[in-house]
Amino acid sequence: MKTYLTISEMAKYAGISRRTLIYYDQIDLFKPAKIGENGYRYYGIDQYFELDVILLLKNLDVSLEDIHLFLKNRNVDYVLEGFIRQKQKVDEQINKLKTIRGSLDSYIERYTTLKNFDLESITLSYREAESFVISETIDNYDDIDSVQIYGRFYSSVDSSDLFSGYPIGFLVDGSAFYQENFHAAPYRALVKIPEERLHIYDKQRVVQRPAGDYVSGFIKDEIHHINTFNNRFRNYLKDKNLELNGDIWELLWQDETTSEHPEDQVFEVLIPVRQKD
Repeated sequence: MKTYLTISEMAKYAGISRRTLIYYDQIDLFKPAKIGENGYRYYGIDQYFELDVILLLKNLDVSLEDIHLFLKNRNVDYVLEGFIRQKQKVDEQINKLKTIRGSLDSYIERYTTLKNFDLESITLSYREAESFVISETIDNYDDIDSVQIYGRFYSSVDSSDLFSGYPIGFLVDGSAFYQENFHAAPYRALVKIPEERLHIYDKQRVVQRPAGDYVSGFIKDEIHHINTFNNRFRNYLKDKNLELNGDIWELLWQDETTSEHPEDQVFEVLIPVRQKD
């Protein structure tokens, strides 16, 4: 006489819920051997093996739709090809998660820096080279053309780079440093790009901030305070007998992610310098 298990007994064996077995029945993935007159589901002992296959594939993150196909094509060639395809999917997920983790590391480092920044300090330090993708020149901050340039630029940057956690910013020609209205000077928008990602961009769109000595400091609400801040930089260079040695870099460390108020934006200004002869 054939022995049958109740749905509760089969669920206990498999370590899953009764609801899951009911769902598998409803989608024709794993059906009971018989339905009793009372409407209860009953399973045969030999169905353990089929359920084991389903749970194995589910543990490998195979979709229920693909499990259907596996159960109908159980031979070595089909299963091997299926496992290879599933491994490729997993590798893609791993790479995606690595990218997300890298972005999270960047954001954590970025906002940890923000917790400790000092608006009063100006420092002189050596900086390693970094690469950026850069926009067309923007001549007027308030001009509608600048909005169009921003739109073209940001839409051309891969989303994984645009939201990588690295600060975006601006590049201003070094000659503007001694102008009375520094903020009105032409500039270009930029996004920092890891070295291993540079190959996807046209070389003409990539610019490198050279390794070397930089005078740097943080500024809040760049639009209204950059000229005052620039005067402080000039005095610092004069006191240290330094001179400008390249273009001016502004990196946005605090943005709308941490504050809803534009005036809370925090920039780091970096000016390449060298000792005067």
